[in-house]
Amino acid sequence: MTPDETVVLARYVRALCPGQKFDEYTPDAWHDVLADFALTDARAAAAAVARKQPFVSPAEIIAEIRKQRDERAADFQGPGLSAEVPDADPDDVQAYLSALRGLRTRAADGLEMKRRPVAELVAGIGRKVSPEVAEVKRPGPLGADCPKCKAAVGRPCRTPGGSERAPHAARSGDTDPAAEQAEIERRKAASTRHLARLEVDEEAAS
Repeated sequence: MTPDETVVLARYVRALCPGQKFDEYTPDAWHDVLADFALTDARAAAAAVARKQPFVSPAEIIAEIRKQRDERAADFQGPGLSAEVPDADPDDVQAYLSALRGLRTRAADGLEMKRRPVAELVAGIGRKVSPEVAEVKRPGPLGADCPKCKAAVGRPCRTPGGSERAPHAARSGDTDPAAEQAEIERRKAASTRHLARLEVDEEAAS
């Protein structure tokens, strides 16, 4: 607020509060206190204070300005409100917080929040992945689909019963025919033992 604007404010408050005493030094004193605030905010605050009491002080104007700014800043996002999306990458924390603080300041200043078109907001969704990025795989056996149990990239291998198990050798490209044959024989033997137990249980039940 400039000194001339402070004179305007003092005259405005005098009109709001006819019983309040002013002299030629009042604008100078008020400017020392209110110089950091905008005239429009100070006028609105003075009017709000004058609705409640017959006299208005600079301290009360400042308190009302801060109250109104806090209310505007608190309501700049939410259901039914005209909120802007911060124009920054959320993964860049510092830039995103800076953009968010800028939005809150604009909202507190009473500036209109402009909605960004939906097409602009979703422009980055479903973008085609470049070949360079597509070739990057997660290190280790989980970086590829498992040809044995069909586990997807990043997911653990599983037994036929659904329990997690160590990654299959085929998943990392390492195959051991002897080990695979031994595993097959182990499973066959386990199945044979299980069937034998079932037959014994059935005979005992009969």
